[in-house]
Amino acid sequence: MLPRCCPGRAAALPRCPGAAVQRCPLPPQAPHCEHAFCNACITQWFSQQQTCPVDRSVVTVAHLRPVPRIMRNMLSKLQITCDNAVFGCTAVVRLDNLMAHLNDCEHNPKRPVTCEQGCGLEMPKDELPNHNCIKHLRSVVQQQQTRIAELEKTSAEHKHQLAEQGCP
Repeated sequence: MLPRCCPGRAAALPRCPGAAVQRCPLPPQAPHCEHAFCNACITQWFSQQQTCPVDRSVVTVAHLRPVPRIMRNMLSKLQITCDNAVFGCTAVVRLDNLMAHLNDCEHNPKRPVTCEQGCGLEMPKDELPNHNCIKHLRSVVQQQQTRIAELEKTSAEHKHQLAEQGCP
């Protein structure tokens, strides 16, 4: 099982800013020196210096190339802990299945859930505790009343135009 970081980060980018917030995607790019890093990490690195984080050779964005298919295939088979482990998920999945798991993970705080208190609103799971059905339904009623008023005004204008044209 790998830690929550991109391949090579421990040696090259020990303090990757994306590690705590979100998992870096599969490394789509590798510098000319053949060291591979995830796109987010190497982009962050390049914003500060134009060198390879491992061997300090001069590297620019123009040098970046897709990693070989064999490397992508090997990485996709790595066993990764779910990003929602901090919320209680114990799943360990292949990297190539991670996104599908995250979309369905019951511990994902941003997973859409439906309010079962009466309004039926779909919202992120982490917003459910602060949700107020009455406030939401009042907002819906207000929006509908505004729309009805707009339609009534349009209808009255059309009736007026028809009356001016002599239509019954």
